[in-house]
Formats: sequence, structure tokens, C-alpha cells
Amino acid sequence: MRESTALKQNDLSDTVIGISVADILPVPRTLGVFVLILTFLAFTAGSIRNEFALILVGAVFLAVLGYCFLTIVLLSCIHRKRVRSVSAQIITKQVSPGNQGICGFTVETSQNTPQKRPFLRLPGILIRYEIRLTTKDGRSIRHLFDPDSLKTGTDTFIAPDRGAYYTRYDEFGIFDVPGFFRLTFRIPQTGGPRLLVTPKKAAEPLPVTIQSGGTVRRNEPRFLRTDNLTDHRPYIPGDDPRRINWKLYGHLGDLFVREGEPEPPPHARLLIIVDTQSDPALYTDEAARRGVDGLCENALALAVSSMERGIAVSIGYTGGDIQRGTQAELAAVLAYPAALPLSAQEELPYSPDAQGIVILALPRGVSETLGLDRLLAKQGPNQSIDLIFLYEGNQLERAAETCTAIYSLKHGIHPRSVRLGS
Repeated sequence: MRESTALKQNDLSDTVIGISVADILPVPRTLGVFVLILTFLAFTAGSIRNEFALILVGAVFLAVLGYCFLTIVLLSCIHRKRVRSVSAQIITKQVSPGNQGICGFTVETSQNTPQKRPFLRLPGILIRYEIRLTTKDGRSIRHLFDPDSLKTGTDTFIAPDRGAYYTRYDEFGIFDVPGFFRLTFRIPQTGGPRLLVTPKKAAEPLPVTIQSGGTVRRNEPRFLRTDNLTDHRPYIPGDDPRRINWKLYGHLGDLFVREGEPEPPPHARLLIIVDTQSDPALYTDEAARRGVDGLCENALALAVSSMERGIAVSIGYTGGDIQRGTQAELAAVLAYPAALPLSAQEELPYSPDAQGIVILALPRGVSETLGLDRLLAKQGPNQSIDLIFLYEGNQLERAAETCTAIYSLKHGIHPRSVRLGS
């Protein structure tokens, strides 16, 4: 029997259960309190009106409550030492959104008990282990399972959203089937993220031309990728296959190459920066998280496309460092960016040695000095920066266009707005 992800708030009690005698008492949940009140009312009404039926109902309720309470206390006393030896590990450290994560559950055994013993059970009482994963911007994964039901020692759960998931503690819970009482032991977890859910790659990379990304600056006109047939010509044997527009091939069945897409400069380097700050006046918390997902998906698509063209790619994000690596390693880096309010003081990473810089940001409607502005103030005199505001929906289009107009006044900045999904 497995229970996963969606749990009622009452089942996620944050009560700390320690080792002292005072801490082995179960915590009554909402239903338990309600039944306890009914029991009191039944006894009171039965005594006042001399109704044996009401007294009997109260006695039955009290007997059930007493059984649940005492059996949970008994099992907690029996298992509290053993709880110190249980642990769960996330075996798959890196997955894509919507895919399954795999967790392993172990119980340390002594020399006298080399085999894994099942946890002692009593009728009507359940024992569950809960993995609690949370990102810095409030996303969470809750996975509940019966530790004795894992014949292979592993279990699976769905990782629905991108993010770097951390854990302060797991919970080992003992509770009754009706839901009257619950007792939990916290199992501390330390270290870095237990699970990285990497972004999916956007279908098409953003149209970015690395004009100043190499040791020699390109002075040709800036061309952007386009699907207009007027900017393409039929493929001729000997053309660079990397310039073939496969999207047009899927529609027309013939090979065309982009005429206006220049090759990157020699030894080209590109720094992609993801600005995760969002304006609370424009974005709810959930919308901000989705917006940052879009930034990361497009950053990954741009990184993969650039690396296939021989460009050395680095990635940075708000509050993080600049990192390089393989495509899989850069995807793992893009699991970390978390949606932050504009008031956050985290800085955007900057490298004076970076020659091509692309900044992906969300539209904002304030004029105060932000991390983005502080980074642009560090810009070198000969450095060119592509600043792209990504947005969804018509309601954010005006804000994106306003941001584009404001930042176009800054020297060396090439801003534009791009609608996601267009």
C-alpha cells in the first residue's frame, strides 16, 4: 500500500516528537477533537436525561478513542529507539519534470538481528514514513509509504515541477485508521539538495547571434533566426548541415538553409544569466515560479544550441555562481534557480572575461535599482549584452515592451521582449 504527494494538512503535523516521556503522547487531530467533544456531550446529556443509549454511545466513543490513544503510545515506546536507525535516500538524484524519482529505505540492523524485522503492528494502527522535499521558492513534494511494504527496498514517486529540493527532516508517523491521533518522529536530514528536477528544453532556442563572443569581434550585420522563406535558400551539397532549418523541412519536405545566420567567432564564449526576480504586482507566487521555469527552459535550449555550434557556454543565476559543464551538468545547474521577489538582495553573477552575455528576465514594472541594474553597471565599455524579457499572456505584453524601451537607452544593451509559446 502506497500513499503519495497529496496529503491533508492534518496529516502533516509539525509536532516534534522527541525521546522524553512527555513527548510520547499522540497529538489529537481535528476528527479526534470532534469525537472527544461528542463523547463529552453524550455522557453529559445521558446523565442529565438518564438516557442509557446516550451513555452507551459515549462509552463506545470513549473506548475507541482510548484504544487508539493507548496503542499509539505503546507502539511509540516500542519503536522510538529503532526509529533512530531508519533512513530514506533518493536514489535518482536528477530527473526531469513529470518523471519518477526512486527512493530507497533502509533499516540498520545489529549483529543479533541481521535480518530486517517488520515493525510491530496492532489492529487499526498504521505506520508510515514520509519524505518531505521543499524548494527555496515554496514548491514541495510529499511522499508517504509503508516501510514494511517495500519488498525490494525501493519506492517511486512523481517529481512534477522543476527545482532543487532540500529536506530539513523526514517523518516517521504512527496513527490510527479513523484519524483520531497521530504521533511523529522527526528524522533530521542534512547536506545539499536531495533531488534535482531539471528543466525541459524549450522547443526552439531563442534567436541570439554571438556578435562579440570570440577573440575577434564580428562587424557584420546582426541577423536573427527566422522562418521566412525569403531569408532561406535551398540546400546545396556542401552547405553546413547545422544551418538547415529542420522546422521548415518538417512542413515542406525540402531542405532549406538559413542565409543570414553567421558562424560564431573563433573560440566563442557565451554566458547565460537567468534573472529570477519577479514583480509581485505582476506575478503571483505560482505565476512567478512558472515564469522562472520558462526562463530556465529557454536558457537550456540556448545553451544546447550554442554548444552544438562550438561555443563554450557558462550559466549563472540570481544568487548563484557562474558554472560550466556538459549539457547534463548545465541542466542540473538550471534546477537551482528559484523565483524571488524584487526586494531580494541576491546578486546576479558577472564575469568581466565573458565576451558574449545573454540575460533572461521577467518583465517588471518598478524603477528602483535591482540586481539587474547593478550587474549592467559593471558592464565593460566594449561589451555587448543581449537582454531578453520573456512573458506569457497579453496582460504582461505592455510591461515587457516598457522594459525593452527603458533598457534600450543604455549603451551596449540590446533588449527585446519575447512571448513564450509564440
